[in-house]
Amino acid sequence: MKLKFSSLEIKSDLLPHDKNEIDQFKELSFYIYESMKDADYIELEIDDNIINLLSFLTTKLIEGIADNIYANIFENKGAKYLSGDISLVVSEALTYATLNSLYKVSLTNIIPFRSVKYLGTIVDAMIDIGKEEELRRILGARGGFLFINIRASMTPRSYYIVDKLAKSLMNLEMVRYPNDYGLISVIVKDNEAIKENFIFVK
Repeated sequence: MKLKFSSLEIKSDLLPHDKNEIDQFKELSFYIYESMKDADYIELEIDDNIINLLSFLTTKLIEGIADNIYANIFENKGAKYLSGDISLVVSEALTYATLNSLYKVSLTNIIPFRSVKYLGTIVDAMIDIGKEEELRRILGARGGFLFINIRASMTPRSYYIVDKLAKSLMNLEMVRYPNDYGLISVIVKDNEAIKENFIFVK
């Protein structure tokens, strides 16, 4: 499977961490969205077998994840393929597959949390950076944890993406600041293509 991929970094200094600081999450999210629109995308190819394998880490077990993605992009099968459950599972599987394919993250080092959010967890997954050489290099880190929030829309609207970015930034800062790292994965359908953006917070 081929998708368009880009990434960017956000410095922790840009985010408010004190009640006396101005809440600029929405404004920063708008600038992130604009950067995503103007980003230079690379074409990333991911093995369908990896995507299907990674479905075991997703919130819901849905058969044939790769088939659902193809149907959604190219065949416009209708509501079934645009449902929240499908887009959620697709986004999780693609995020984990990209981490594995592009950043060499071990599948056994991805700890999914979304299915137990009723316990109060506010992030979707976590990775121990200490076990991942490529992530340490990208982040300039010696160790720590990478907390992940995943957002997707098969019918994207700017206000929706900006709102989801703001909420994801707030959630990540509650768990990662000051010693760890964050990643927001944003996956959207763009005509007959899937665009994936990684926003690293460090």
